[in-house]
Amino acid sequence: MNTKRKADPRTVLGIVFIFISFGLAVNKPIPSHVLLIICNFYLWDVRAYRESVLYSGMYSIIAVSMFYIHYIPNSTIALMIVSLSYFIQKFVIAVMMIIFLKKKTSMPSIISAMQTMKFPNIIAIPLIVVFRYLPSLKEDYGCLKDSLKIRGISISGLRFLIHPIRSFELIIVPILFRSLRIAEELSTSVLLRGIENYKNRTNIYPLKFTKTDFVYGLYTAIAVGTVSYLQFYC
Repeated sequence: MNTKRKADPRTVLGIVFIFISFGLAVNKPIPSHVLLIICNFYLWDVRAYRESVLYSGMYSIIAVSMFYIHYIPNSTIALMIVSLSYFIQKFVIAVMMIIFLKKKTSMPSIISAMQTMKFPNIIAIPLIVVFRYLPSLKEDYGCLKDSLKIRGISISGLRFLIHPIRSFELIIVPILFRSLRIAEELSTSVLLRGIENYKNRTNIYPLKFTKTDFVYGLYTAIAVGTVSYLQFYC
């Protein structure tokens, strides 16, 4: 796979949907580990090496902790760790594929792909809003973190473990108020862009399948077949 030749956003959307769905469906250790390796290949393709190491490390720590879970005598604590680890593993796979989507395509291309595939507005609009909002959320969190540092308040991982409710209050409340303001701005923006106009829209981003999409499709088919075999026949 080569990032210099761009894939059709419809292909990228399909890949992301397939592997996030597989991440939620797979419940055996071996296919889960293979799925992580496959997702790493996609991240390496878009040169997201730092993200690959970070999320693979998180996944590996969880996998190792699950291997030694039977040494914990308290069954309640063991069950809590297993449940939390299970959801974190699913979350890691989803985040890795979203990073691939973000780095492989652009927002106008994603919107164009959704319009071409006749996505209903009830699905397309929330997805577009989420994709638009995530960069703003990251920026707002950075500003909030700097503001708290100026006030002499730390929001490190250790402080979060010691005072979780206080940490949530310092982080979540400001972001929620900021989100309300962003929601108002987005609703005004989409109304001005004619979201209530139900006529067919023109598309300034022409889409076309190429050999690159064939390569991605072939790799995805092999990966899906491998994970499915490990999940259902081993």
